[in-house]
Amino acid sequence: MVVGLYRITQTFFRGKKNEENRIVSIESRNGFLNGRLENPEAKETSLDPSFYFSPSGPLAQAAHFEYRPQQKQMAEAIYKSLQKRKHLIVEAPTGTGKSLAYLLAALCYCQKNAQRGVISTHTLNLQDQLLHKDIPLLKKIFPKEFSVVLLKGRQNYICPKRLEKVLKHATDLFPSFEMTEIMRIYDWSVRTQTGDIEELHPLPSFNLWSQICSEPGICHPRNCANNPRCFYHLFREQSAHSDLTIVNHALYFSLLGRTTDSQLQKEEGLPFGENFVIFDEAHTIEKIASNQLGFSTSKFRLQNLLFRLFNPITHKGLLLFLKDSNFVPMVHKAYQEVGSLFKSIAENLVKLSIQEHRILEPIPLPNALPETLNTIVEKLSHAVANLPDKEIKEEITNCIEKITLESNAIINFFEMRIPDHVYWIELEEPNPESNVQLLATPLDVGPLLQSFLYEKEVSVIMTSATLKVANSFSFFQNRVGLFSQTLSLESPFDYGRQMKILIPKDMPDPSSSFYEAALAFWIERLVKQTAGSALVLFTNRKTLANMVEALSSKFAELGFPLYVQDGKTSRHKLLKLFKEAKHSILFGMDSFWQGIDVPGDSLKNVIITKLPFSSPDHPQVQAKCEKLEKQGLNAFVHYSLPEAVLKFRQGIGRLIRSKEDKGIVAVLDSRILSKSYGKIFLNSIPNTPIEIIE
Repeated sequence: MVVGLYRITQTFFRGKKNEENRIVSIESRNGFLNGRLENPEAKETSLDPSFYFSPSGPLAQAAHFEYRPQQKQMAEAIYKSLQKRKHLIVEAPTGTGKSLAYLLAALCYCQKNAQRGVISTHTLNLQDQLLHKDIPLLKKIFPKEFSVVLLKGRQNYICPKRLEKVLKHATDLFPSFEMTEIMRIYDWSVRTQTGDIEELHPLPSFNLWSQICSEPGICHPRNCANNPRCFYHLFREQSAHSDLTIVNHALYFSLLGRTTDSQLQKEEGLPFGENFVIFDEAHTIEKIASNQLGFSTSKFRLQNLLFRLFNPITHKGLLLFLKDSNFVPMVHKAYQEVGSLFKSIAENLVKLSIQEHRILEPIPLPNALPETLNTIVEKLSHAVANLPDKEIKEEITNCIEKITLESNAIINFFEMRIPDHVYWIELEEPNPESNVQLLATPLDVGPLLQSFLYEKEVSVIMTSATLKVANSFSFFQNRVGLFSQTLSLESPFDYGRQMKILIPKDMPDPSSSFYEAALAFWIERLVKQTAGSALVLFTNRKTLANMVEALSSKFAELGFPLYVQDGKTSRHKLLKLFKEAKHSILFGMDSFWQGIDVPGDSLKNVIITKLPFSSPDHPQVQAKCEKLEKQGLNAFVHYSLPEAVLKFRQGIGRLIRSKEDKGIVAVLDSRILSKSYGKIFLNSIPNTPIEIIE
């Protein structure tokens, strides 16, 4: 991923391959010369987004550009909303070219009004597109110098100060076998131009990275701001002066939440200039904002914190610097209580054959873990007060702060102290030794966003290809609490010519014991029909595994490479392999229903194995449905169905990504024909032929 500061006259490419800085030569075109307007009278016109999207405008001179009135309409609407400081929701179908529309609208507004804003995305793929494709194009046609910065969460970046500290004290902090890994990271750290953990292959252990990454209270401006190798502070400083800062939704809402909680006031609020925020892939906002504005703790997170103090296996850790053996038994006791607490929780879930369990009322803690943690915090705070080694004092203080937060989270969870939240336990794998998380999220994120965001002097623009259900924005607006002006654009694609929907006539119901046998039959038949080039979307991991077992050898015989989202290979790598291989097949879960772009012959066939209803047993779904039922509303009609329709539209949207694409979408769920609500799914599909097959 290219990361860094983009300017019209000079581009700093900070990427995995450490590209050198390059000067961009701008040719005279449409009144522009070397980034300056040849005709000064045209200055005002150049800061009107309509100018760029006209059939004879600057973009028309770019390679592969197609004039799309929908794109021009979107840019004009966003620019108008920014000028009036209003909010706007835009549904822009695939092919609209929405990223260029909002980027140019934002840049024109920033340059004309000396403002700064944020572009927030959900996926890395979209960030790659913005930085690799859209921004370089705009550098060539925009008449004024502008800057764009990508900023990730600080724990993605290495802190050179902390790395030096680890190297200095390595023998006390790490066993000898980890020194090779530390030196590998050091060698990378002096060459990287991003400091981003994403560049490291393989990734370092969480325990090691947590001791060398950027952390509040340790990697701070006083220590690191003047260090050119501290990339978090470098990009943070650039973001404060840039026209646009690109972030992801998780970072945005985590920082937004921290401005509301004094205990988490580590980042001093949002670190970038923010006169407006444009959320692309906005259909994911409710879920991500809810997770980030809630709180959690986990077995592995607590264990890692205690290991930093003292690891009972390696006998290494920060406590060695205190020269006080009394602390080791306290930490060992806390470690045992963490294991006991979370193992008992995990065993109960395994017995019930579930991995999520909702908490409906406060429950007693089975041991005194919070008290033990608080004792450690109190005694350590006194012990480090006069510690002569300032660097070690910072590290121990950081541990103290984090342990305090984790202890508070445990108490808040078991006593359910935060009202209007959904509380639940989540077991990562169905075994007693697996990681266990305790989670709490707001039941309704809309009022929080209204208070934290919409009521501030910030223009909020939300856009996605899929925001409407039954031709209405009301479901989305209710979920995110934004009741603003809306805009719905027509698709530029000819779906009647480019796509066909196939539905088997006699497909068994998904609850039937015959369903999976029929599913395997139809997947094989449909994949053969297009000679591979198929994306098969699942809603259930067990069903996916069963289909892999049933079909992998058959696909191998046919010469169709099969790639499976099994948790062992990253989503990004799976997508890359799928795009590059001929006649390949990709079996994907939730994250492949959205945010992937595979134009051309690599994808001719999207197979939807089941209508994507959320599990009714998930605690968040249960709680939302209960709230609606108490309001006298049908939870299926007002929540489960519209949520599934939006995800269904996302899955359908994976197929046609350009005007040249053609292919089929198969729906292997009989309910789309047999149930009355099936018509709502069918009516959400673009105007395209539907064929019932036997």
